Amino acid sequence: MATVLLVDDKENIRTVMGAVIRREGFEVLTAADGREALDRALESPPDLVLSDVRMEGMSGTELFRELRARGVLAPFVFMTAYASVPDAVDAIRDGAVHYLTKPVDYGELLRIIRRAVLRKSGEAQTERSSARSILGSGPAMRKLLARIEAVAGSEATVLIRGENGTGKELAARAIHSRSPRRSGPFVPVHCAALNPNLLESELFGHEAGAFTGALRRKDGYLEAARGGTLFLDEVSEIGSETQVKLLRVLQERAYSRVGGTDLVRADFRLLAATNRNLETLVAEGAFRSDLYYRLDVVPLSVPPLRDRREDIPELVEHFAGRVAAAEGLDRPSVSADFLDTLGRYAWPGNVRELENLVERLVVLYRPRILESRLLEEEAPDRFGRPDPDARERRETLDALRQSGGNKSAAARILGISRRALYYRMGRLGIADGARSGNA
Repeated sequence: MATVLLVDDKENIRTVMGAVIRREGFEVLTAADGREALDRALESPPDLVLSDVRMEGMSGTELFRELRARGVLAPFVFMTAYASVPDAVDAIRDGAVHYLTKPVDYGELLRIIRRAVLRKSGEAQTERSSARSILGSGPAMRKLLARIEAVAGSEATVLIRGENGTGKELAARAIHSRSPRRSGPFVPVHCAALNPNLLESELFGHEAGAFTGALRRKDGYLEAARGGTLFLDEVSEIGSETQVKLLRVLQERAYSRVGGTDLVRADFRLLAATNRNLETLVAEGAFRSDLYYRLDVVPLSVPPLRDRREDIPELVEHFAGRVAAAEGLDRPSVSADFLDTLGRYAWPGNVRELENLVERLVVLYRPRILESRLLEEEAPDRFGRPDPDARERRETLDALRQSGGNKSAAARILGISRRALYYRMGRLGIADGARSGNA
């Protein structure tokens, strides 16, 4: 039975909402404020946290960040009476699942809970299986999986390279799940999502009084990863001062919290990822060369989807099945023309773009069969049928521009008669005004 931790400072909300969630078969724990919720979650990590934003003492957003810093990665749903709370939006970018506006629609709430718990359960099962939880059986992915298997059992630092959306974090999780540290926490830190001025405190923690607002000591992500794996995504975005401190940790395996002098032993394996060329950043002076060499012990490249198109059918089947199960829908079949259309696209957003597209089609259209017409309808800018007259239209317009709109001259450029030119213009929908001079 999945456990939901419900956090709200109003007793009537905890009572009524808790009863609704329990009727759906979930176990419900309640807390009246963020501090109580933090203690409960650390004592027994829940499968999902449902929290109000504005509470006395520790707010919902503070609770979210404290749980993440301490390695509790349960899906997190915010409730707020203020639909545009900036802190809540920022937290969602950092990894929260959703936020609901009060008064809460219980139907929507239960759908979000079911979906989040199911997805978390599926991810946990995938992580426990093997490195082959990364989908794809083509040559590029077989090479990647073999490299993951080879490096997983060591303590070596791995630098994972790849474009946005290729699955760099999934590769890092696969390494962790096959490593001797797999029973410890996997702590992902998305460096670009954190305020650069606060990143040092988030990583290393801080002592009480270290800066304005630091009312108590706080452990950072390095402490949260004790005994496990620390994953620094978009490591290129770390500022120069924090780069120096991170280098010292890797060299000395110890660090001090911000505002403190006591040394804390570092006990984690470091995996890092980047979508940028670190060698170029080093040459430009934007990234320390000594830290780069400490990170790039074992390089790992995750291929873009355009270089592994043979994996698209497997990915589509997986995403469609997962979304259908989460939404309580029948699993759609996949037509050959649908896959052919996907195979011709360049996929600048990579696997993440494909996943989002399949989810949107299944949720919006609830199709029995995924067909190319759905792609043309939902994303005509990407998957609309090519215009068979596009080349001829472009050549005709170019000739008209070169001739200054003179039809006789344009016809000579094209090697056709003036009458044929007028016929072609009518067929292609080119207005007679497509000229800049005399006819």
